[in-house]
Amino acid sequence: MFLQKIPPPPAVRIFLVIFVLGLAIFPASCTSPKSSVTPSTAGSKPSKAQQLLIQRGYGMFLHFGINTFNQTEWSDGTLPVSSYHPTHLDCDQWIATAKEAGFRHVVLVTKHHDGFCLWPSAYTDYSVKSAPVKTDVVRAVADACKKYHVQLGLYYSLWDRHEPSYKSAQFTNYLGYMKNQLRELLTNYGPVCELWFDGGWDKPPEDWDVPGLYAFVKALQPNCAVTINNTICPQDKDGVVLPLNFQEGDRIRYFPVDFRTQDPSLVCWDDPKFYAHDGELYYLPFEHTLCLSDRWNWFQKKNVTPARSVDELQELFYWCTAHDNVLLINVPPDQTGRLRENERQRILELADRLGIRGGRKPLPAGPVNLALQQKVMASSSAPGHAAEEAVDTSLETAWLATENTASMEIDFAHPVQFDRVALMEYADMKELGDGFSLHRAFRVKQFNLEASDGQTWRRIYSGSTIGPCLSIRFKQPQTAQKIRINILDASQPPGLYQFEVNDTRTKHIR
Repeated sequence: MFLQKIPPPPAVRIFLVIFVLGLAIFPASCTSPKSSVTPSTAGSKPSKAQQLLIQRGYGMFLHFGINTFNQTEWSDGTLPVSSYHPTHLDCDQWIATAKEAGFRHVVLVTKHHDGFCLWPSAYTDYSVKSAPVKTDVVRAVADACKKYHVQLGLYYSLWDRHEPSYKSAQFTNYLGYMKNQLRELLTNYGPVCELWFDGGWDKPPEDWDVPGLYAFVKALQPNCAVTINNTICPQDKDGVVLPLNFQEGDRIRYFPVDFRTQDPSLVCWDDPKFYAHDGELYYLPFEHTLCLSDRWNWFQKKNVTPARSVDELQELFYWCTAHDNVLLINVPPDQTGRLRENERQRILELADRLGIRGGRKPLPAGPVNLALQQKVMASSSAPGHAAEEAVDTSLETAWLATENTASMEIDFAHPVQFDRVALMEYADMKELGDGFSLHRAFRVKQFNLEASDGQTWRRIYSGSTIGPCLSIRFKQPQTAQKIRINILDASQPPGLYQFEVNDTRTKHIR
């Protein structure tokens, strides 16, 4: 639980109830209407920093700091520096693993909301220089990035719950403190490809002087892509709009920035790219942030937890890197200061599945979903969870039946060939007591798949559990006019976030 009862930001409040691929369901459409805003010539094409971001495509998020040693996700800036004590700190291992797993860049958390700094900043004693282990982690990571040819990105929390000037009547004092620290980070560690600001929700957007902050960063690192978390507002009001509901012409909450973020949500497949500021549209790709842990934690806890399955990670990779968007997978070091072996092996397995081990090959494109927005029908559907939501453009909507046995059928416009079906199952959520982490419980116990030529049904697969993602590959291509899932046994009325049908031999989309 949090050390203080401080309301978390909108994205985290949402996530206390929902979990990626186990999310509470929002029935709103993902289709983005044409905006009435006239596009800006200056903002209609990717800038150099944006082009470089899109080329990277796939990175490792590294959450490590004083929270790692205190069983918490957020702390209030009062944890003793002495509690930061990695026993076998090995930043070289982090980056060597990132390279071998095919990541193009890393984003290191240099300072989280607690204010503890992973470098010996001249402007605070709440840093590694006062801790039992004084290693400049930013330096060690930067050197390893240079050694292994992995690009360096940095995360920096705008919100600082330790620094006294943050709470002073003259907030410009804190802005000066922040710029002093940013100057250290942006001038002492070589090229920085990306700067990920977080915690802006604690103040009104205008308090951060985003234009001045952006210009300051660009003067020091011209090709550094800049973002502030929770980037987009609805067109006509304040607050945060979920990526599920992004519409072209929604307002840019923090301007200027180079890309959008809003953890832990996923954008729709038809994610719009143009967002408004002062009546003009600007191109902004999206960077997804996902936790490798199946329990969803940013900072590592003492107990070893399972990693997501390779099937789920592969499906999320294809989704999150499509259409010029980017994926960051959080792989946090533990209390020893090393990556855990079960998580390290999982991202290497994913690299082997994707064919990107060692980072020597381009990122692969995912296969086209032949079932996307096709005609569907179900034996039953709960209110707000229609069968169409298993084949729509969002992974955060789901079909949910009303009985423990159920079926859902896809009717293609014409016979299709396919050699793969991917199923993502609706999950029940259980909070694990730290105010953040969740356990997903799944309902399906037995099911089968059938295909029809329009007249006769034949069984093509039988299985027991589905879970977060089940990727079914067929040795021989199948041809069908219709395909149906029959759920024969479940602990509660079952559902699907996604029912995907692919011909992996041919059509792919980047």
